Amino acid sequence: MEETTKSKVKIRVAGTEYTVLTQESADYTKGLAKEVDDSIQEMCSSGRISITAAAILTAVNLCDRIRKYGIEAEALGEQIETYLHTASRQLERYEELKRENEKLKKDIATYRKRLKEEHPALKEPSPLSEAHKPPKHTVAVSHQEEAAEDETAFFTALNSGFKGIRNEE
Repeated sequence: MEETTKSKVKIRVAGTEYTVLTQESADYTKGLAKEVDDSIQEMCSSGRISITAAAILTAVNLCDRIRKYGIEAEALGEQIETYLHTASRQLERYEELKRENEKLKKDIATYRKRLKEEHPALKEPSPLSEAHKPPKHTVAVSHQEEAAEDETAFFTALNSGFKGIRNEE
């Protein structure tokens, strides 16, 4: 078990000096005492309340603050738990989608290979075929029509390949 170093700190509350034994720094302890003393002095400034009553009310107020902070801390902890749970579910979903994406990439590669074997004369369009590229200059309409026909034929054949593989004939 780790031993903690305690030190004696002199504080003044409600006109009386006390020596306290604490693990905290002297500045921290004196700051707490000043907060209590300020609260008591503020209550006593009206002249209608005794130091004892002011000290009791200060203690009650501080206990109230501690309890409310505890409730807030608990609510924040629950909120963090919810965020962590949501983030965990999102991460799982991301991983699931990543695996599905990899599977789909493999399926596409398989379908392309099969399509190429079954239709060797079919030309696969490039991702940026002339039909999709912005024209540098005026492109002949007939060239665009040829590219569109090539892509249409490719995707029609690809779709029929999918139906055969998925037994949707």
